[in-house]
Amino acid sequence: MIYIFYNNDPLAQDQGGGAEHFRGLYRAMLKSSLDFRLVGARLQHERVAPNVAYISESSNFLRFYMALWGWFWRNRKRFKDTDVFHFHRNYAAWPKLVLAPGRGRVLISYHNVTGRVLDGWLGRLARPLRALMLMGERRVAKLADAIVCVSGRDRKELRRIVVHEPFERALVIPAAFDGALFNKEAARPPGAALARRILAVGRISHQKNMPLAIAVLEVLTALGHDFELTIAGDGEDSRTLVRRIAESPARERVKWVGRVPHDRMPGTLAEHGILLLTSRYEASPTVVKEALKAMRPVVSTDVGDVPDWLDEGVNGFVRGQDAASLAEGIIEARRLVEAGAYRPASRMDLLNEDAIMNRVVGLYRRLQAG
Repeated sequence: MIYIFYNNDPLAQDQGGGAEHFRGLYRAMLKSSLDFRLVGARLQHERVAPNVAYISESSNFLRFYMALWGWFWRNRKRFKDTDVFHFHRNYAAWPKLVLAPGRGRVLISYHNVTGRVLDGWLGRLARPLRALMLMGERRVAKLADAIVCVSGRDRKELRRIVVHEPFERALVIPAAFDGALFNKEAARPPGAALARRILAVGRISHQKNMPLAIAVLEVLTALGHDFELTIAGDGEDSRTLVRRIAESPARERVKWVGRVPHDRMPGTLAEHGILLLTSRYEASPTVVKEALKAMRPVVSTDVGDVPDWLDEGVNGFVRGQDAASLAEGIIEARRLVEAGAYRPASRMDLLNEDAIMNRVVGLYRRLQAG
């Protein structure tokens, strides 16, 4: 049996790279001949599936984590040596390692470097907690049978700060996205009329840094450009974002539309000419791949595996984490669109969902075989 754990719902339409990766794993496992069970958190009540087990409500990780301990306690005697347990946070593996240490194989996926969210919440106060987390993380990394990082940059960073050897052998497999949503109508370069319409997508959080997107628009407006910005997403910093928009001299050019369901992203991208990513950190952001599939130029901070997929000056621009640099990238992207000079990303074939997920399923098979 393959057990896959994540605090999300593969039958829901939640936004975000982790949620889409979980859905991608579900689609891949349905195509495989493997017995599997996804253990997740319920985000909807309209659909059920025999191979999806819900242990908590909402995507709150603390609730999911506590429920995970209970789930492993109840099921600890039923596991077999051929079982594979796939966790998407290193500390999510502790219930298995403590309550069922001698059975099955453990696979851990790293979709970011642990502790960055704490830095956003607590600043310097996160340092002692991060030090304790690193102690546990080093132990988990040594106990894991396999490790996957979604970007080479994350693997390099984890190798430096956690422990060298396990991350030396870690595989790099990017996070998948649902390319099937983007039909021919939704996958063609934007017309010149869309060149001034900017889209920023993501959770309204410290990580995604949406105030920087507003600051970029303010720079562009001060330079005399007529760009408009749409922000799509919700999250814990929504109230702060509302205040930031209200106080902005460019507020008439900013529209916040809240969360956009996953299956509506092709339509949302089709209404805009440029994608702007202002994140402080990322691993393998789904929205960048979606934008490239929709043939929208991307202007992004230098995070995660974004530079791996963009062809600089042809379909994207990687810039510094400051408003002036990103504004410069937006101006270049506008020229690209108006000139009809956009060209498809040269590595898009490597982002095919089946190709990515076949590597993960192949890893499951190898772990089962011992």
